[in-house]
Order: sequence, then structure tokens, then C-alpha cells
Amino acid sequence: MDPSGTRKTLINRLRQTNSDTRSWSEFYDLYWKLVYSVALKAGLSSTDAEDVVQETFLKVSKSIKKFDYDPRKGRFRSWLCLITKQQVANHYRKTSKLPELPAFWNEDPDQPAVEIPDPTNNWEAIWDSEDRKHTLHLALTKLKERVNPKHYQIFLAHCIKGMPVKEVAELMQVSANEVYLAKTRVTPVFEQEIQVLSAGEK
Repeated sequence: MDPSGTRKTLINRLRQTNSDTRSWSEFYDLYWKLVYSVALKAGLSSTDAEDVVQETFLKVSKSIKKFDYDPRKGRFRSWLCLITKQQVANHYRKTSKLPELPAFWNEDPDQPAVEIPDPTNNWEAIWDSEDRKHTLHLALTKLKERVNPKHYQIFLAHCIKGMPVKEVAELMQVSANEVYLAKTRVTPVFEQEIQVLSAGEK
């Protein structure tokens, strides 16, 4: 099953029941690092960022039944972004002794969104940056399962980490031609994974 289909199946399972611990564990493993890294980049401590992760997923669990997964509308990651933004904003409000934002600000994604104050003055840039890193991580994880292990290591070193061909060849004990060959074979597979993830998790 492609990643888009996997996400749709997973979210549909979560919508049906809150007692499916396996599905919730899978969902948590898939997204917690994104939420955590965004909270850190928003200026929170590691402890507060962990709290944001817990509060975000608690909010998701309470609201997921009302979410209709449709990648064509590009709504899921936007929805997760708004929930994370609310929790980060609430942490900043606590330090200023302000009340939390309304509990039902955007529970139904089909209803008009209530504007959430930007807790960082740079929220969209932070989210987009960490979201790209998250997509890259997922794509590389899938890529590793699909291609020759040695070709994967060469691609990772040369195309992702930016190491020169000569250094990669010496490190991997291969010829320069094999580095180019690995790049040629792996790049289309990698680009396919990025394209599918970008289309399926917006």
C-alpha cells in the first residue's frame, strides 16, 4: 500500500475507536518527532515540548472522529499544525498568566477556523521547515526498505549529506562510477517517495 493509502487507513481506524492502541502507537510514532521539534524551535524547553506533544495528541484523540481524511484538500497536516500551534500558544500564555485559548477553537475541520495568535512571530516558517525535515526522514526510511543497502548508504552520503564523490568512493571503498550509478538508480525512487508523501500528508 502506498504511504497516502496507509495514512488514510490509519486515520480511519483512529476515527472508529480510541481503544485501538496499536493504531494510536503507530500514529504517535509517525508524528511525535514533528510536533516535538516544532515545539523546540518555537522556543520551548525540552520538558515543555514534551508536554506539547502529549497535549497535541490528546487533542487529536478527542477530535479525530470529526476529521474526514481527504489528501486532495490538503487538510491533515494543516489540521495537526493548528492543534500544535494552539498547544504552544497555551504554554506561552501560561507564563504570562493568561487563560488558555478556547477549548473548541477548531475541533471540526469542516467549520471555519478560529484564528490562533502566532506564539513565535514566525510560526509558519518554523512549521514548514520542520515539516520538510519530517518528510525527508519518512522518505529516507521508506527508501532504505526499497533499494540496495550499499546504494542507499552511497546516496545518503553523496546526495543527502553532500559529501564529494571522491570522499564517498573512499569511504565506501567503491569506484567513482559506482557512486554515480547509485545516484542514478536511487534518486528516482527517492523522488517518488517524496512526491507520494507530499501529496498524501498535506
